[in-house]
Amino acid sequence: MNNTENSQKTSIKTKTLYGIGAFGYGSIGQTMGSFLMFFGTAILGVPGALMGLAVGIGTIWDATTDPVVGHLSDKTRSRFFGKRHGYILFGCIAVAIVNYMIWSISPDWSLGAKFLILTSLLLLIETFNTLYSTPYGALGLDLAKTYDERTAIQGFKTVFSFLSLMVPFILMTLFLSPQSYVTMSATTEGYQKIALFTSILCVICGLICFIGTYKHRHSTTQPNFSPEGLKSGIKSDNNIKSIFSNFFSIIKQKNVALLIAGYAISLSAGAFITSLGLHVFTYTFGFSTIQIPLIMASLIGGIVLGQPFWFRLSRKTDKPTALMYALITVLIGISIFAIILTIRNQIPIELVMPLIALSVFICGAGTGCLYSLPISMFADLIDLNNKKTGIDKTASAAGFLTFCTKISNAFIMFIIGISLDLVGFVGSNATQTLLTQNWLGALLVIGVTLAAISSIFIYSKYSYNKEDFD
Repeated sequence: MNNTENSQKTSIKTKTLYGIGAFGYGSIGQTMGSFLMFFGTAILGVPGALMGLAVGIGTIWDATTDPVVGHLSDKTRSRFFGKRHGYILFGCIAVAIVNYMIWSISPDWSLGAKFLILTSLLLLIETFNTLYSTPYGALGLDLAKTYDERTAIQGFKTVFSFLSLMVPFILMTLFLSPQSYVTMSATTEGYQKIALFTSILCVICGLICFIGTYKHRHSTTQPNFSPEGLKSGIKSDNNIKSIFSNFFSIIKQKNVALLIAGYAISLSAGAFITSLGLHVFTYTFGFSTIQIPLIMASLIGGIVLGQPFWFRLSRKTDKPTALMYALITVLIGISIFAIILTIRNQIPIELVMPLIALSVFICGAGTGCLYSLPISMFADLIDLNNKKTGIDKTASAAGFLTFCTKISNAFIMFIIGISLDLVGFVGSNATQTLLTQNWLGALLVIGVTLAAISSIFIYSKYSYNKEDFD
C-alpha cells in the first residue's frame, strides 16, 4: 500500500467509535423490527392487517423524509456541529424518548385508540430516526476516502448494528417470563423495561459516536469540479424540487438503479428473518425465551464472523462477486432451514434447536454481507458522482437509498401482517393450529428465498468493478 493510501486510511479507533453509534440506535431498531409486530398482535391484540398498516405508514413516512434530511445535512454549515453531528446529537435523544412511549401503550385501551396512538408515535419516531440515521450514514461515507476503506468502515457499522440485535433478546430473558411472553393478557411492564434500557443505550452510544468522531465533523467528500456536472443536469440550488430532480438524474445511471433495486430487495430477506422469525421460533418450533436468544445469537455470530471473510473476499475477487457468493450462502442456509421445518417431527427433539441454530448461522453469514457491501458500492458511486459534478450530494444520495429500501420494507411488513391473518394466526392464543404453524414457517422460507433469488438476478447486471473506479 502506498503512502497516499495510508494517509487516507481511517483509524481503527475512529471506525470503532463511529460503529458504536449504530449499536445504541440499532438496539431500538432491532427491538422494533423483532418485537413490534409480535407486541402489537399478541400483546395489544391489534389485528395483523392493522399492525402491518401502522408499520407501513410509519416506514413510508420515514422513507419520504430521508432525502429531505439528507439534503438539509449536505447544506448545513455549522462551525460547531459540522454537517452531520448536530443531527446525530438531537436525533439520538429524541428517538430514545419516543421509543419508551411506544411500548407504554396499554392493552386495555380501545382498538381505535391503540391503532391511532401507535400510528402517531411511529410517525414521530421515524421522523427522529431519519434525523439521526441519514446524517450518521453519510458521516461514514465522509470518513472513508478509498475503495477498500469504504468496505471496511461499513463492515464495522454492520457488526455493531447486528450486535445490537442481541440486546432485545437478552433483555427478553430478563424482563419477560415464558408464561407472560405469549399471552395477550400480559402486562406491558416487561416491554417498558426493555424500552427504557434500549433508550438509555441509544443516548449513551449516540454520545460516544458524537464525541469520538467530533474532530472529523468537517470531513466531507472533496469534489473536484468538472464540466461533466453541467452535462449531468445536477443542480446546486436548495429548493425541494431540486432534491428529487437531482436524484432522478443520478438514478438514470444503470448501475446506480441496479444497486438500489438489488439492495432494497435483498434486505427484505433480513426483514423476514427478524420480523417473522419470532413468530416461527415461538409457535412453530415452540422454543422458550432462553432458546430464542440463543437462536438469535447464532444469527449474529454468522453476521459478525462473516464480515472479515467478505472483506477479504471482496478485495480478492471484487465487491460484486463477493455479494453474489453471499446471496448463495443465504439460499443454502434457508434451504437447510426448510428441510428441518419439513421433517422436524421426525428429528429427535434435542437436535431440532442446534440444527435450526446452524441454518440461521449460515443465513446470518450471508445476510451480514447484504448490509455492508452494497453500501460500500453505493459510496463508490456517490464519490464518483461528487467528483464529476463538483457538488457534495453524499447525504442526499444516501437518503434516497434508504428511501427506496424503506419503501420496500414497508411493503414487506404490510405483506407479513396480512399473511399472519391469512394463515389463521390468532395473537390471543398461546398455541396455534398445526396448519398455522406450518404456514408460518413456509412464509419465512418463501420470503427469504424469493428475495435472495431476485437479488442475484438484479446484481448480476451490475457492471462496475474496482478498475473502473481506479
